[in-house]
Amino acid sequence: MDPSLTPADLAAAADPHTFGTYLAGIAPSPGHMGTDHHPGRSSSVRTAEYEGHRIRIVTTYDITVDDHPLPAGLDVDDDGVLSCHGLPAYQFYSAVDTVKALIRHFPGRFREGR
Repeated sequence: MDPSLTPADLAAAADPHTFGTYLAGIAPSPGHMGTDHHPGRSSSVRTAEYEGHRIRIVTTYDITVDDHPLPAGLDVDDDGVLSCHGLPAYQFYSAVDTVKALIRHFPGRFREGR
């Protein structure tokens, strides 16, 4: 932590209005969570080197629920474990289980007429 920051500085930065304004002003990177003109699509790129060969694996998920795109922001690590921007403390071994967890944790997002 920056030693020049005081507790008052941290409290001011954590104010919900200040922090919300800051977050609203951050533009996502191109292609991040549906900004690539495919609202339900997310991709992960994994690379490795093995015995002098360069390996590149792109995993893309195009997710819809009730025919509506779901910008879930799924990432896959080198072990094939999925993480989701909406549930950052969770890890999944199945994209279907990830979407089921999103529906379970955010039921209002999946109501008809949304």
